[in-house]
Amino acid sequence: MLNNRWAILALLLVVRLVMGFQFQAVASMTPFMAADLGLDFAQIGTLVGLYMLPGIFISLPGALYGRRYTDLTMVLFGVAVMALGGVVTGLADSFAMLAIGRLIGGVGAVLQSLFMLKMVAEWFDEKSVTTAMAILLSGWPVGVALALTTMAPMAAQWGWQVVMHITALSCLLALIAVWLGYQPPPGGQFPSRGGTGFHMPRRELGLICYAGVVWGFYNLSYFSYLSFGPAMLIERGMDAATAGAAISLASWAALPALPLGGFLADRTGRPGLVLTICCTIAAVAAAALPLVDQPFILSAMIGLFAAAPAGIIMGRAILTMSPANRPMGNAILYTFFYGGMGLAPGLVGWSADISGTAATPIFLSAAILALTAPLFLGQYLLARD
Repeated sequence: MLNNRWAILALLLVVRLVMGFQFQAVASMTPFMAADLGLDFAQIGTLVGLYMLPGIFISLPGALYGRRYTDLTMVLFGVAVMALGGVVTGLADSFAMLAIGRLIGGVGAVLQSLFMLKMVAEWFDEKSVTTAMAILLSGWPVGVALALTTMAPMAAQWGWQVVMHITALSCLLALIAVWLGYQPPPGGQFPSRGGTGFHMPRRELGLICYAGVVWGFYNLSYFSYLSFGPAMLIERGMDAATAGAAISLASWAALPALPLGGFLADRTGRPGLVLTICCTIAAVAAAALPLVDQPFILSAMIGLFAAAPAGIIMGRAILTMSPANRPMGNAILYTFFYGGMGLAPGLVGWSADISGTAATPIFLSAAILALTAPLFLGQYLLARD
């Protein structure tokens, strides 16, 4: 077992990476799945969203009843359920079975995410937890980028069903690694077999709910881009592999942007200004993507500037929670996040069907990014009341 906190973080980072890899599978293989099963954009968007949809219903119950078990137990269980979802999706021969597989995988993803965040918070003190969280969050775009660059060629060679089974295998490997390598922080972490009640001051609850709306709204822009960006480039004449590679640049550019955004906000003491500048530049780049023939440059710009505010938004959300209420606060925050990510992608896909082009979701992504800044600034106004 590992006893160094940075080694523990690297271990948990693998789980986050695998989660991003599995989530992106549908969007990365859209041409193959659509041709094989006759899916339209609304159905593709729905399948993307179904991975997040369980979070609406199980984030709060999971946080409450998960107190009876160790964090490690809940994370291992969640990753095992993710693997099961990958297997079911790989066996699917209809939209309905695909939907069931995505829902199962999403249940596991929600459970492990809730308790993995708590693991990191317990291993790192206040001076280093922001950096640790930023590093953990970077696992998601790495997994997404790997999916974008590898899945289309693999699907062309072996079929999309095999690639879905590969996502299940990656989950099993991550499960084994965490099971063998993780240990609780000094002093240990034990299940709290006591109550499952919920108590929080009304004002604090309201601030957390608003923070959840901001976090979900902000992420919807990036998810819309990742989900429909490849299809939009394919419409413009790119092959699937090249389109995936171009869109994946956003995820690779997000890696340095995540910690850099937090650093600049702390260094300048102007998080709102940093966020506004970054969101504005990212929105302009996203709006230009369907219009300007520079997909690689624009995609890298979108990833760099759209990802930078993530730590700022999450850091502000954490500050609205009292330490004793952070487990439940995170569950509430992610209920809003998963609600938006679960329900909105189907509507975004529907907009592409109605307009007849996958460029529409990209324009929506730009609009959402532009509106994130005033929504975020509203948190300061509410906190002062």
